[in-house]
Amino acid sequence: MILALETATPRGSVALVSAGAVRAEAFLPQGPRASGSYISAVEGLFAAAGDATGEISAVAVSAGPGAFTGLRVGMSAAKGFCFGWGVPLVPVPTLLALAHRFPGEGRIVCPVQDARRGEVYAALFRWDGGELVRLSPDMAIAPALLPGRIPDGDVLFCGDGVPPFGALFREALGDRAFLVSGDEGLPHASAVGIVGERILRNGGAGNPRTAVPFYLRS
Repeated sequence: MILALETATPRGSVALVSAGAVRAEAFLPQGPRASGSYISAVEGLFAAAGDATGEISAVAVSAGPGAFTGLRVGMSAAKGFCFGWGVPLVPVPTLLALAHRFPGEGRIVCPVQDARRGEVYAALFRWDGGELVRLSPDMAIAPALLPGRIPDGDVLFCGDGVPPFGALFREALGDRAFLVSGDEGLPHASAVGIVGERILRNGGAGNPRTAVPFYLRS
């Protein structure tokens, strides 16, 4: 079983995932109070799922790109759990976990997170044979340039970059653009845990002492 933390966005969350199934998930209060609520939130997860900390085999954490402070706080919390339980850390790319929430054979998914300073964090993925295939590296890019990177076909945009920039994407791509906004389009710890399980099976666990967030830009 994996404990998963999603901290790259203001609406952080924690989850317990086992064999691809979500056993429990909880969302943290937004703002500065989030960093002080991890312990109580995780305790609540174990109580809700009826599980014990000894059943945890790894801790997965949303490693970026995303809000710099959120990434640092989340990585620090994840390391604390790993040191306390003696389990490995699994850094999970934030945009990959977000795209994983929207399956659909042949679908192109473009997670878009507001990076401030006139840019978004974005990447392109396609569902192929039940697997999410990466079509691009993670990018820090001006929103107006992103439609020019989209391959032919319909594309689903998700993430907190959709509300401010969705109209721009729709104007550039027309009916090819499908927009998922609001809470439904945001990253969830459950997806971080499910992707983290796959990374762990493929030997992608990291050392808690050396793992660092992926900021993408300075």
